[in-house]
Amino acid sequence: MTASDSGVYLDRVTEKIKGMDISDAAKKEMLRSFKIRLDSFSNNILFFNEPFTPVSVTGTDCELNCKHCEKHYLEHMLDGSGGKLRAAVIDLAKRGRSGVLLSGGSKLDGSVPTYELSDEIMQIKDDTHLKMSAHTGIINQEQALSLSTWLDMALVDCIGSDAVISGILGLPNTVSDYENTLRFLTDAGIPIAPHIIAGLNNGALDCEFRAIEMVKKYDPDVVVIVVFIPTKNTACASALPPALEDVISVIAKARQEFPQTPLSLSCVRPGGRYRSRLDECAILSGIDRIAVPSRSAYQLCAEIGLDIHEVDNMCCSYPLQIKGQK
Repeated sequence: MTASDSGVYLDRVTEKIKGMDISDAAKKEMLRSFKIRLDSFSNNILFFNEPFTPVSVTGTDCELNCKHCEKHYLEHMLDGSGGKLRAAVIDLAKRGRSGVLLSGGSKLDGSVPTYELSDEIMQIKDDTHLKMSAHTGIINQEQALSLSTWLDMALVDCIGSDAVISGILGLPNTVSDYENTLRFLTDAGIPIAPHIIAGLNNGALDCEFRAIEMVKKYDPDVVVIVVFIPTKNTACASALPPALEDVISVIAKARQEFPQTPLSLSCVRPGGRYRSRLDECAILSGIDRIAVPSRSAYQLCAEIGLDIHEVDNMCCSYPLQIKGQK
């Protein structure tokens, strides 16, 4: 077996894809997408092992209580509510962190209210020099302008189905509100890292391709693929993770629509054997970066000739240029 000019063993890639228990059509799209990423990113792949620590500006409070979360994920964030935000972020800075992810529970309008603390966050940023990322939720133009005073990267979940917005998130909003959010953020000069959630509708594909088409209208710095996790003690607990072939189709579509945009597999994805297989599928479908990669991801990259670049103390939603990349 010989390597291509990029150093990747395409025959091994083809062999591994052919050996997968998925449809021939899916295999074809995987190989096409892998070749696209090879052309744009050569044999480089970024592994982010230390994502930014999330800090909730609302603590464990959330007015929405969405069916797939029900405040579960807020419980695992640092508490920045009730005047504790400054101390939480300064502590992260003292521990050598390069940035922070500001998050929290949603308000009834679908927004995450970091914009209410813009003056305080600006001062904290000036004092710590940390990069500031934030989950925005659905926001309006005024809120976007407020965020633009401090926000380095907007992490926006992009939902492409009114039924999912209503049935899973419990919001009266529509897809157009998510598109408006992207427009308001872009107009305000805030870099965006749209998140496409594969399987949010109880593990089934529903709106992912429409969400990708929506994001195409803008100029994202990074596109991030999140994979639905059936979470204990939530209304979605009995659901199954999305079929790997379904996730492959989302990743391949995203790569084909964004041939030169960094495409990342989020740290938010199921664990165990599923995670190991998912990481392999994602790599073979054109991903060029992974947050908290599995051991199988390392093994596959070594086998097919991808050159792993470890990125410490950084969120996968930030664009990074490395030597050898176009």
